[in-house]
Amino acid sequence: NRNFTAGCFVPQHFKPAIKSHYLGVSCLMKRVSLFVTTLLISFFIHAQGGNVKIDELLQKENYAKELWEPRGLIPSPDDVIKELEIVTKSFLKSLRVIDQDSTIDKAAKLKMINQLVDELPWIDFDTEEKEFLADVLAPAIESMGFNPWTIF
Repeated sequence: NRNFTAGCFVPQHFKPAIKSHYLGVSCLMKRVSLFVTTLLISFFIHAQGGNVKIDELLQKENYAKELWEPRGLIPSPDDVIKELEIVTKSFLKSLRVIDQDSTIDKAAKLKMINQLVDELPWIDFDTEEKEFLADVLAPAIESMGFNPWTIF
């Protein structure tokens, strides 16, 4: 015969003091197990190449109109903003592939990132747009362990 108490099974014949101790240890072990499981899941997600900064930038609108004013700028025309987003998303997807490939050493990754930056359509944007683009991409490059300002 067992009782189900506070999420833990405790044999009925246990004396109250032993039952209390058993309940505490049993519940503590469940909590520790849950914590370790959560920690392992987080580790495996990261180990599979999940780069939080790149994923975050891929999900957001990096050139929304309200982000221009704090930079002291009038927003560019909608077609330019759309092009900035397309270029940014494409760059970030390529960067994520490089980041996730564990067969590429750090020096080769740096070379590939330099090539990606060089291939950006810089000529299509004015000075402020170029700076905005670099400021958006910099944290993603930095999240891979590189100094973006030596690349741009």
